[in-house]
Amino acid sequence: MNSLYIAFNMLRRTLLQKRGFLIYLLIPASLVSLIIGVAGQEKHQVDIAYVNMDRGPLGAHLVQELMLIPDYSLQEAASEDDIKEDVTKQKVGGAFVIPEGFSETLLKGAEPQVDMYQLSVSEAAVTLKIALDSILSGYQETVDVHRKQGLQEIQLQAAVEKTLSQINKHQVKARVTDLNLYVNPSMHLVIGFMLMFMMGVVNNTISVIMEDRRLRTMARTFTAPVRSIEIMLGNFLGSFLVGTLQVLVILIVTRYVAHYDYGLPFFSQFVMLEFFLLASMGIASAVAGLVKNASNLGMINSLIVTPTCMLGGCFWPITLMPDWMQKIANFVPQKWVIDAIQRMAAGHALSQMWMHMGVLTLFALILLGVGTVILNPEDAEVG
Repeated sequence: MNSLYIAFNMLRRTLLQKRGFLIYLLIPASLVSLIIGVAGQEKHQVDIAYVNMDRGPLGAHLVQELMLIPDYSLQEAASEDDIKEDVTKQKVGGAFVIPEGFSETLLKGAEPQVDMYQLSVSEAAVTLKIALDSILSGYQETVDVHRKQGLQEIQLQAAVEKTLSQINKHQVKARVTDLNLYVNPSMHLVIGFMLMFMMGVVNNTISVIMEDRRLRTMARTFTAPVRSIEIMLGNFLGSFLVGTLQVLVILIVTRYVAHYDYGLPFFSQFVMLEFFLLASMGIASAVAGLVKNASNLGMINSLIVTPTCMLGGCFWPITLMPDWMQKIANFVPQKWVIDAIQRMAAGHALSQMWMHMGVLTLFALILLGVGTVILNPEDAEVG
C-alpha cells in the first residue's frame, strides 16, 4: 500500500497538472502525428513525365496502358528538354520519350527504342522500365504473329490496330492480392520518435525523486516504516502509469486520427511498448540512485536517452551501422522493441516475441534492483 500511495502521488504531480498533461500526453501525440504527416505516409503514385512524338497507334496505346497502372501519374511534357529539366530538378520520379516513327519501327519487325531519363536508380524508375519492356514485348509478339500470316503492310497495320482495340477492352484482368508481408519503410522512424518521447518519462521519474530529495520529503518518508524498495517501487509504478497513458494516447491518435498503418494489431503493439516502458522505468530507477544533484539532470539526455536511441535504431536502421555497433545495440532496449514490432508487422505473432519480451523484462528487473540498492532515501540533495 505504501508503494501505491507514492505512485498516486506521482500521478497527481504530473498528469493531473496542466503542464504535465501537455508535456506527457498532448505534445508527444501531436509531434508523432506531425512526423507521420511529413515522412510517415507512403506516396502511392509516382509522377512520370513523357513525350510522345509517334503519330501511329502504338505510341498512343503505350501511353494509355501506362496510365492504367495505379502506381504512376503520367504528365505530358512539351519537349524532351522540358523532361530533362523536370528530372534534374526532381519534379518527377522518372521520364520516357516515345520516338518519332515508333509504330513504323514495330510494324517492320525491328526493335523500338524508348528513351528513359532518371536522376538516380530508384524503385519507381526500375518498375517503369519493367512495365515498358513488358508492353513492348507484347507489341513485338503481336506483330510477329501477324507477320507470319504473310500480311502486307496495310493489312498488317489494320490487323495490329484491331488487336489493340481488343486489348483496350481488358476483358482479362489480373488481381493483385496484397498479403501485407512488407514493412512500412518509415516504421523505424515513427516508432523511434515514439520511444524517444516515452524515454521522457525517465526524466519525469528522476526529477520527482530529486525534488523529494531537495525538500527532504523522501527522508521524512524513510523515517516512517517505509523501506527503500517500497519508495523505488512507488516511483516506478507512478511513472509506469504515466507512460501507459502516454502510449495509449499516442497509439489512438496515430492510428485513428492520423490513420497511420503500422501493419500489426493494436494489442500486440501496445504490449511490446509496455515491455519497453518497463525497461525505461528500470533505467530511471538506476539513474535516480546515481544522480545526487538536480543540475545534473540536463546530462541525462546527452548521456542516456539520445545515445541509446541512436544505437537502438530510432533514427536510422540498425543494419546501416558497423558490425561492432550492431553488437552494442543488443544492450539497449530500443533495439529489441523496434525489432519486435517490425517482425510482427512482417507477419510474426506476439507469442513468437517471447525472447524480446524476456530481454526487456530483464532490463527492468536488473536495473530496478540496482536502483533499489544504490538509492539512499535518507540523503538530501548534494550541492
